[in-house]
Amino acid sequence: MKSKLLSIFTALVFISACSYDYSPSEKMLTYKNDMNTAQAVKILQDSIWNDDKLLGICGSRGFWFDESSDFVVHKDKISLLAHKRGKELKTKYQDLDEIVVFEKQYYKYDLNFSDIAEVHVYKDPYLLSLFPYCNKKEITTGYKIIDLFGTKQNNLKFIVLDNDFDKTMAAVSILFPNISIKHK
Repeated sequence: MKSKLLSIFTALVFISACSYDYSPSEKMLTYKNDMNTAQAVKILQDSIWNDDKLLGICGSRGFWFDESSDFVVHKDKISLLAHKRGKELKTKYQDLDEIVVFEKQYYKYDLNFSDIAEVHVYKDPYLLSLFPYCNKKEITTGYKIIDLFGTKQNNLKFIVLDNDFDKTMAAVSILFPNISIKHK
């Protein structure tokens, strides 16, 4: 247990020590100059809610969602149908573990862009292992994780292939013009 905690602590120290501010590429700036808010919303929508099971949203904190639920990007927020734990339905035992099954209580959740403190970009494969659902072994080409980070209890991570990264970052910079972007 101590070694696991030490490993997690070491990884967190490593992550915070290795972050640096994002520097936009020329390609990203060109996309940004040619993009309006409606186009930025569509690009972010396509990046977050990608039809390819390997791409798009791969993690969140602050809400639970079903993979079949739609995410809708607006110019000031992302809306979705989220769920929380409802009443207890049953208890079952499996391999000496007690498993409690709860009803899902659905509600509308808005991730307001004004609540996002920073945007984190992860590209190092060693850091991606900290987000198991975002570390897709099936993706053989380069990719990055973009984390819309509000707090440790409220964020949304999604996978973008390298060839879509500049366009997605242009959309992010239009929709979150005053937000700090950090490479991790």
